[in-house]
Amino acid sequence: MMAPEPEQNHNLIRSPVLWGLMSVGFGLSVTLAYFLNIRFDEAFTLDTTSRDVFYAFKQAIKFEQQAPLYFVVLSVWRNIDSSIFFARLFSILCFPLFIWVAAEVAKRYVKDVNPLCVAAVAALHQQAVWSSLDIRLYSLMVLFSALLFLFFFDGYLADKPKTRSRVFYIIVSILALYTQYYLGFQLVAAAVALLALRRWQTLYRYLWDMSIVGLFFAPMLYIVLKQFTEISGHTEVALAFPELVKGIYQRTVPFFISVEWIEPVVLKRWLVRLVALVIIALFSWKIGRKRNSDDIALGVMTIVLSGFFFVLSYFLGDEAIQHRHMSSLLLLVILVPYAALAAFANKKIIYGWLTLLVFLNAGYLYFAYKPLAKHGDFIRVAEYVMSNESGNEPVMIFHADAILPLEIYYKGPNNLVAIPQKNGLEVWNPRNNILKNEEQIIDLFNRQPGSPNRFWLVHDGWCTHGSLSFNCQVLEDVVAKYFVVESTQTFFEATTVRLLHRKASLPPY
Repeated sequence: MMAPEPEQNHNLIRSPVLWGLMSVGFGLSVTLAYFLNIRFDEAFTLDTTSRDVFYAFKQAIKFEQQAPLYFVVLSVWRNIDSSIFFARLFSILCFPLFIWVAAEVAKRYVKDVNPLCVAAVAALHQQAVWSSLDIRLYSLMVLFSALLFLFFFDGYLADKPKTRSRVFYIIVSILALYTQYYLGFQLVAAAVALLALRRWQTLYRYLWDMSIVGLFFAPMLYIVLKQFTEISGHTEVALAFPELVKGIYQRTVPFFISVEWIEPVVLKRWLVRLVALVIIALFSWKIGRKRNSDDIALGVMTIVLSGFFFVLSYFLGDEAIQHRHMSSLLLLVILVPYAALAAFANKKIIYGWLTLLVFLNAGYLYFAYKPLAKHGDFIRVAEYVMSNESGNEPVMIFHADAILPLEIYYKGPNNLVAIPQKNGLEVWNPRNNILKNEEQIIDLFNRQPGSPNRFWLVHDGWCTHGSLSFNCQVLEDVVAKYFVVESTQTFFEATTVRLLHRKASLPPY
């Protein structure tokens, strides 16, 4: 067995290397946050948190269909500064804290590995960076998930459990559930881990502590059930078993190893499968041979969490279970390979894996953020339209929700018009974005004041919500049939801006 390295025997927060890694993560996020546009989900957040805490609470429940804590806290936070950058700053500040907690978690669960190796991966991890740049709850979710792993170990798994850590675990559990419901799966996974380890007395204490958490969360149960019913109605068809397995696998792979930016696809796909199988086999062999309680806990929690997301995908559809929703798996999927490779008792293998992950994550970040744009690229879209438009040229926008971020950046003279209509901010329903027929679209063009002959058409490329189709082809058929496309400009991730000229008078509907 490898001897623990110096950093494992001291308070990690005093490590200059850890502070350097936290600074790298913070600096990277701050720099990118300054340049990136907001996506339409972030525009929702800006509205939800634009007034007082009561409005934030109500909108979080009814419109966002989320737990309310993040939105309530952000509404208070934005009283200091209402800018987009400052709203992002809340998520950014969670990132270096996550890096620190990730190292502390590694110090406990993977004792044969330098915890700074895990911190280094966390500092460049594509999902952690993405979450830190989003004006949504996911960066806070990542931090709470890591804290749950930390306090679970100190309060229940350690040789000498600390009562103070149990108290912290209860508090963080309550805050986590009021931030993102899916973090509740982690609480169940922890109980199953204790069950697998046959720590009966500890399990009884854990269940007692969870009864306190349940008591504090009880007021939300009716709301959660109602939200679950509404969200499940957003999908068209349930996925078949093979599709569910494939979906969970594809969403977990980027947590494990970041290869999306590498070609060729076939070679990459089979290489990842081979590496994953080797890690799983090695980890299983290590557990079977050594019966290490930390490894068993990691393995059980990973399996239980994956199972929960598998079941949710069936009921809610693949759109409701994206990478960001599975953030409670992020730290586990970082730790398990290190725990597996520690079986070799060879530092070179550990640092080789670290080098590979750092290289792959750094490569992904470079190519993903090189355009300095998020989906929609709304800053550049607004600048392009404003630089080339004339008066009486309405800006038609599809999908409809894309009008919200574009309204923030567009300062031109023309009206912004959502197709088929601008959605309200009372209850969000993706079905409102569905294009029904030609008549619906032409009527919208005909109703624009001033009988314009030219229109700008902004299409952010969003044509589906899971299995739900927005029928984008209906819009394309109208453009081909009734308009001449005078110019086309393409932006980040297939967003297009076209200047349309009517061929003749549009039919009255």
